[in-house]
Amino acid sequence: MDLSEIKDIAILNCGDRYTYDGTNVPRATEIISKMIHEDSIVQWANSLGFKHKGYKRVLNEAAVYGTKAHSTIEKFLKEEELPEGYPITILDGFKQWWDILNSNNTVEVIGQEQKLSCQWFGGTYDMLISINGRLHLVDFKTSNHVTYKYYLQLAAYNYLLKQQGVNIQGVIILQLRKDSPAFNEYVLNLDIPEQKQYFDLCERTFLSLVYGYYHIYWLEAKFNEFFKRKR
Repeated sequence: MDLSEIKDIAILNCGDRYTYDGTNVPRATEIISKMIHEDSIVQWANSLGFKHKGYKRVLNEAAVYGTKAHSTIEKFLKEEELPEGYPITILDGFKQWWDILNSNNTVEVIGQEQKLSCQWFGGTYDMLISINGRLHLVDFKTSNHVTYKYYLQLAAYNYLLKQQGVNIQGVIILQLRKDSPAFNEYVLNLDIPEQKQYFDLCERTFLSLVYGYYHIYWLEAKFNEFFKRKR
């Protein structure tokens, strides 16, 4: 089995793309969503149908909202003009978290909205900050529920950062409410062995998804080659 052949087939099917050395690669989030399916998502999509709401339209609206929320936080931290119609509750929730964080710690923003990629996948982290000299990878979420899959996503970004010689000591998922200026913080301290073990397993799990992602496309293509041509 030629690994480059597998990769070429999968890349032809990937959607929103990143590039590595001039070659397209899929998003880390695309790999996760393709490889992990949950009944709750199907139930949610069905519930939208009962409400006469289109599944794709709602997803697109959520994506647009999330993009605007990320852009608002980025511009706020850079002291730039905020985008028109920015989500006030999201920014107010972030400000609450940011003020609390800075009141008790020495905080420095190292990077924001940074694109990363390797030969197999790519992604964009939301924020990399130093808290009292310890690097933390931060991800902003505006969804109603936080799941382990978000840590798979962050493990993917951490894998890419390590390729650049960047080693983090903490991971933060910051959930920001849409309906009120509030936040929930989910923190992994990688100096704690049990939490470090959990995050390491997230990375190994994500890489196994990458392996499966590429091979599924190859298997499908070969199946079509072996059998559909005979019909």
